[in-house]
Amino acid sequence: MKAVIDTVKNIISPEQNWSQFLMKIIGVGVVAGIGFAGYQVYTGSQEEEEGPDDSIEVIFDEQPEKKIEVEEILSDLTRSNRDISSVWLYDWPDARNIVPVFNSPRNSRDPLPSGYWMPGDERVIGNFVLGSCTRLDRKFPNAACPIMGKEDAWGVLVVEYAKAPEDDPLCILPQKSCVRPAKVASMKISETLYLLTD
Repeated sequence: MKAVIDTVKNIISPEQNWSQFLMKIIGVGVVAGIGFAGYQVYTGSQEEEEGPDDSIEVIFDEQPEKKIEVEEILSDLTRSNRDISSVWLYDWPDARNIVPVFNSPRNSRDPLPSGYWMPGDERVIGNFVLGSCTRLDRKFPNAACPIMGKEDAWGVLVVEYAKAPEDDPLCILPQKSCVRPAKVASMKISETLYLLTD
């Protein structure tokens, strides 16, 4: 401790002339400035760890304006095609569970009624994780697309048709009238929920 006090005394003690004292003070200032700049660079380089994206339900609870925007997108989708019999948006909070968060019309049949993926949906889940649209293996014509966060799928949009479009009777061709509206709507929802910042 005595050595530190002696060093400080030597730094601030006057020299034999003002030029030596001024050089000593400038040297101390330069060293302090370099140290401060180095500290700023170090703290600035520490990236804040962002956690995973929030689930759709959490976003709807925390930001009700986004829920309204998503409902408008889905209502527009329902009105845009007379062959669409229902539209369902599911939250996918974990690997096994899916939770319906929106459906139109309100009295429509749930294409995933158990709240879980059904046996045989493994291929579908793989498509969703990779960000591509597909169809659920159900008896009715449908198109299903993932709601993508920054790194992962956080939801699923399922569009059920009263009858399959003539240009894509199996609802599997991405640029045809069955899959394309669902894909466009899911991309808009993904952008609204996860990519647009306030």
